[in-house]
Amino acid sequence: MHYKAMQVYSSEQLEDKDLLIKLREGDELAFVKIYNQYRHKIHTYAYQLSKSTDVAEEIVQEVFIRIWQKREQINVGLSFNGYIKKITLNHVLNHLKKISREKSLQEEVFQLIEVSHNRTEDELLEKELRKIYAEAITQLPAQKKLIYQMSRTEELSHEEIALKLNISRNTVKNHMVEASRFVREYVRKNGGIICFIMASSNYFHSN
Repeated sequence: MHYKAMQVYSSEQLEDKDLLIKLREGDELAFVKIYNQYRHKIHTYAYQLSKSTDVAEEIVQEVFIRIWQKREQINVGLSFNGYIKKITLNHVLNHLKKISREKSLQEEVFQLIEVSHNRTEDELLEKELRKIYAEAITQLPAQKKLIYQMSRTEELSHEEIALKLNISRNTVKNHMVEASRFVREYVRKNGGIICFIMASSNYFHSN
């Protein structure tokens, strides 16, 4: 390093030290000079870390507020460049953590809203399904309706129904096959999209 360059470097160090001493004493003019001198450096470093101009600008303000609030703790014997770089890094990391928490919370809220929305839709859908299903059963002939309800509502086996009604098990089976087919077709014609959900329902099976 040339002697002239060393003189300039030493002069800058002394000027910074004088400004920092004045800053520690609460000199607002010294603070403004430091702000103008280091603002661009802090913005550049913050941008390199965050990759966001908006975040970098916010960090600049936060860093200088921190510097002013903690001015009495500044060690004028240490590198101010290193000091502001450390503060900038801490603020960027805190900002990114905050964004991460907010994003996580936002996603959680959206998920809860979606679950609640889906639950409401499911409840409405189930109510509509039950209504159409009940209508289908009322359309069945008396004997088929009785056998179908004994199987579906009372959950009796074909053999138990046959014994109670004093008919053959094969007769019960035939009635269930025909009743299930009728209910399935009724829901398909009257339920629209609902039939796709009902397609896998046990109510559509004759067993």
